[in-house]
Amino acid sequence: MVKNLSLIAVFSLGAFLVPAIAANAPELTACGIVTGADAQKFIGGPLDVKESAKVPAADGTTSYKSICTYLGRGENFQDMLTASRVLDITLHFLDTAEASAQMYDNTLDQYRLRINSPDLPFTNATFTPINGFGDKAFVFYKGRVAGSVSAWNKPASSVETTQTVLRYILGKLPQ
Repeated sequence: MVKNLSLIAVFSLGAFLVPAIAANAPELTACGIVTGADAQKFIGGPLDVKESAKVPAADGTTSYKSICTYLGRGENFQDMLTASRVLDITLHFLDTAEASAQMYDNTLDQYRLRINSPDLPFTNATFTPINGFGDKAFVFYKGRVAGSVSAWNKPASSVETTQTVLRYILGKLPQ
């Protein structure tokens, strides 16, 4: 069985200025940026959600990871790749822009190694860059945030769906 896996990329160019964030400001999470209502607009509804809001980094820094996955109601989170509707977001909130760039490079390398693994349920998978988002695949970073996004609502194009979600997320992230 051949399935096409569309993957997205963003490479943030320019100076990396770290904004001052108010001490009282709530910390961002993936599900806080893309709410259930937002997800329904992107991939349709009703949806089930699985969230890991804030997983601290193992290195003892203030960095953390946030994962938010929306699936069509009743679909299996353990077998997401076969689901008809998916919006999966992983965001790494890091201490520096340099750490974000390194996370981006490391994640991209990991996906390149895994993409055609015999354990995955597709063959001949390819990275499909989206115009305006750079020439690397599937992962992005902006300032101190690195992440990945996968979205589809079969049979609609996963590239267009992911591009829409990615633009939305990038618009919500701090400069």
